[in-house]
Amino acid sequence: MVAEEPSPQGAASQKLNAISEAIAGCQKCPLAATRTQTVPGEGSATAEIMFVGEGPGRDEDLSGRPFVGRAGKFLDELIESLPMRREDVYIANVVKCRPPGNRDPERVEVETCSGYLTEQIETIDPLVIVPLGRHALGWFVSNPRITADHGKIMRHENRILMPLLHPSAGLRSTENARRLREGIHNIKEALLEGIRIRREAETLETSEDDDATQDTPPIEENIDVVTPVVTAEMPDRKEPDEASASDGLFERPQTQDEVQAEIRRQRAIEEAEAVAEEDEAKIVVDDRQASFF
Repeated sequence: MVAEEPSPQGAASQKLNAISEAIAGCQKCPLAATRTQTVPGEGSATAEIMFVGEGPGRDEDLSGRPFVGRAGKFLDELIESLPMRREDVYIANVVKCRPPGNRDPERVEVETCSGYLTEQIETIDPLVIVPLGRHALGWFVSNPRITADHGKIMRHENRILMPLLHPSAGLRSTENARRLREGIHNIKEALLEGIRIRREAETLETSEDDDATQDTPPIEENIDVVTPVVTAEMPDRKEPDEASASDGLFERPQTQDEVQAEIRRQRAIEEAEAVAEEDEAKIVVDDRQASFF
């Protein structure tokens, strides 16, 4: 009995599980020595929206889940206001282990852990990524300005970035909380733009495939001469004579008159092609006119 291939969602889930297992056993940077649990991420394997934070905090380190503390509850509130559920999106962090004392991750820690986030993004393939806070935005762009770019719809490669202030900023300031509640609702426009970019990329890919097909020489039909399929070394060609001229040229044995007629036809074609090449060489191109095209 032939095993059925997993659905796209099933295949993505399997890949994310494999990434999570790799993260669980990771010892690549010093954070492995101080963590309680790794925090790979959670949510839909085919999410259209992916939230990315900086790194786990104390509550996340204890539970192994992202954004479960006070800031996480505020993020849940923002997601539900769309309205969506936490299960409909994917939530992850740049680094998968808690930096001691909730300090900022060091550069080497970010660089060492980056491969996991890259794999998650490629597997989920979201339309929109929402970096939460300056450090998360800095993973995607070289000059992060989270205050200025909050809620903006930005193109990044073939998808959309829509940065937001970190939810913890909303807990410290009523003004930041207001900005977060307003900014999250730009998601709808961001999704529409993400769909447009995805279709644009698919159209370009289809166009390139069509161009490649058109570059392939067409198969000629109704050819009088049949070329045999060669499965071994090709023998030396011989000039046609009464006995062997028909060998390899026709599907059935030919008479001497038919062979001679075919030879004359081939020579006439070659002479016509030679004349055409000579005429083409005599054409003079005006460079001044050609420069306009």
